[in-house]
Formats: sequence, C-alpha cells, structure tokens
Amino acid sequence: MNSKYDVIVIGSGPGGEGAAMKAAKEGKHVAMVEQYPQVGGNCTHRTTIPSKALRQGIQQMIDTGNYEGASLPILLKSAEAVISQQVTMRQSFYDRNRIDVLHGRAAFIDPHTIEVSRPDNLPRRYNADAFVIAVGASPYHPPDVDFSHPLIVDSDTVLTLDTNPRSITIYGAGVIGCEYASIFRGLRLKVNLINTRDRLLSFLDDEIVDALSYHLRENGVLIRHNEEYEKVTADASGVTVYLKSNKQIRSDVLLWAQGRTGNTDNMGLENIGLELDNRRNI
Repeated sequence: MNSKYDVIVIGSGPGGEGAAMKAAKEGKHVAMVEQYPQVGGNCTHRTTIPSKALRQGIQQMIDTGNYEGASLPILLKSAEAVISQQVTMRQSFYDRNRIDVLHGRAAFIDPHTIEVSRPDNLPRRYNADAFVIAVGASPYHPPDVDFSHPLIVDSDTVLTLDTNPRSITIYGAGVIGCEYASIFRGLRLKVNLINTRDRLLSFLDDEIVDALSYHLRENGVLIRHNEEYEKVTADASGVTVYLKSNKQIRSDVLLWAQGRTGNTDNMGLENIGLELDNRRNI
C-alpha cells in the first residue's frame, strides 16, 4: 500500500464514499481513511441503515398484526444482517475501483500530510495533493446530562439497548426524534416527545407537518411543544426529565435527540489553518 496519493478522503459515510468514487473514476489515485474496522460510516453502522431496518421490522409486525417478536433487542439483532450486507456491498465498491482503505484515526500534520493511528499498529503517515474531510457528526451531549447511565441514550447508543422498556421520553423533535417516536410507538411503548419549538419540523411545508403531527398523535405519541429541560435525573428504574414549565416526565428510558456535533476534534485542523464548527439540530 502506497503512502502518496492524489486524493485522500477521510470518512467512509455517504459523502466520503461519493467523493472517493468520483475521484477514482476520474483517474485519480485515491485512498479512504476510516477509523472503524468496517467501511460505511455512521450511516451504515449507527444511524440510517439500522434505524430503517428497525422501522421495517416493526412495520411488518404492524401489517401482519403479529407482535410475538415485539422485543427491541430481538429486532435490533435482526438489523445486523442488513448492516452486514451493506458493509459487504460498500467494500466491493472500493475494491472494484482500486481505492485503498486505510483503517485508523486521521490527523493532519501539515496541509499535505496526515498520520493514521490505530490501536493495534504504529501510526503511519500518508501524503496527498488534496483531501476531502467527510467525517460526519455525532449526537450532541450537554455537559449536565449523564450519558454514562445505561438508561440515558442518544441516537447512536439507542441501537445497543439490551432491555425492552415500556416507556420512553425523546428529548428533541427533529427528524431523528420524530422517526424514533414512530418506531417506539410501533413497538407499543408509551412515548413522550418533547419539542423545544412550537411545531414539528418547521422547515417542511405546513401540510406535511400537520399530517405528521396528526399521525403521531393518532398513534398515541404524546407531543409536548415549547418545552425545555431544567435537569435530568436517573436511577436504576428509570429517568426523570424536569422541565422549566415545572412538569416532570418519568419514563424507563430517555433518548436524547437534540442536535449533532461534527467529528472534527483532534484532527489537527489547526495545523492547516482550518477550524470547523458545524453543530446543528437534526
């Protein structure tokens, strides 16, 4: 494997994969850096593909009326086969286009050099004429919420739940919050959806928002608009969200779905005169 490339792409999610394939088809010598053991990024392993596989499994139960396997851990297990298929397919794209996949964490040394570190090997440096940074984002964690507690999860760790809760509070009613509200209500959990704004997904047309709100409520989701948390406490049996309106919402699990933060920490961006701040609500 060479150490000099025309283009190095950092991050093998949809953005990075598309950039790598386009560069390779234009005749460039391309490498992909992925910090995890398998390609696909968050989209394949922690967000889009797993959540859609989970949603499909629940929809099949709703359509057939057969809730015999209505267990979150069982449904999450079934999603692993879909993820495996996606990884195999995505890896074949890199193999077919002769793109080297470098596993490890990338950090810039200078504008044309990165160092790729991995736990089981010594760091190695690679040079390129150009780089594409496509590292994606992770769920935002406010410092006063204890995400080390097993009953407080985000949109990544919710996919590792090994319990079958009866109720869940979702804080944040963006795309991710609304999707998981639908998913968990499909599992017949009691769902509290806390929205910090006055309506759902305000960037959409009014007709779509009204239809979404109607169907969520019709299916039993309890939507609370214009609410903000004051504090969150958790014990062995559940989580309580204290709202600034003096309401207290108690549930078995809390899913925090309020914004995401770019995965650009510790990338040495200061070494190339670049700093990124791409926190946004999703």
